[in-house]
Amino acid sequence: MTPRSAVTHVIILSNAALPRLAWEALLVKQPGLAIWGIAASLDEMSVLPETDGPTAVLLDFPQLLPDQVARLAQDVPDYGLLCLIDEYDLSQIVAFLQVGAAGVLSRNASVPELTQALVAAGRGEIVLPPALAARTLAALARGEVHQPRRIETLTDRERDVLALLAQGLTNKDIAQTLFLSVRTVEAHLHNIYGKLDITSRTEAVLWAVQQGLES
Repeated sequence: MTPRSAVTHVIILSNAALPRLAWEALLVKQPGLAIWGIAASLDEMSVLPETDGPTAVLLDFPQLLPDQVARLAQDVPDYGLLCLIDEYDLSQIVAFLQVGAAGVLSRNASVPELTQALVAAGRGEIVLPPALAARTLAALARGEVHQPRRIETLTDRERDVLALLAQGLTNKDIAQTLFLSVRTVEAHLHNIYGKLDITSRTEAVLWAVQQGLES
């Protein structure tokens, strides 16, 4: 039996019900871990009672933004924040660490790797992919600053285009709705991609949904 003092409390934070339940069912069986709570949003997370030992938060969002991590790090500065990501990207890793994350882990990681990462995050250790650890720490040491992808960087027209894009409209539909040419819509999308540091229509839609622009 794992001593109480050695147990890492885990809080699962995911905006989708099935992943929350799946992570809970999986992690509750892992030695050295104890599920403290699950939450669908930062607001739900804020009402959970404080833990009495090492704590790690598993963040599982389709499009996790540094601003979200920064807010959580401010709310629970003593918890280790472990961000799940699809693939290891140096700029994304640096961005999360700069705003307070303990580290990142690929969604393709094994269960033992996830367990080990949560324990390390709960202890306040940095969790990084070995292949990028040195480069990540070097980037942090050089003070390479990530600029958050804020909605304020978009013009009113770009917001309109992005909102319609998030509603599933095609470029032609957006052009007709806003009384623009298709070429102008394409130009707006090009600018949006550049400002938000994204490369695809899917990423743009996910970002817009996170910001509530589709409603």
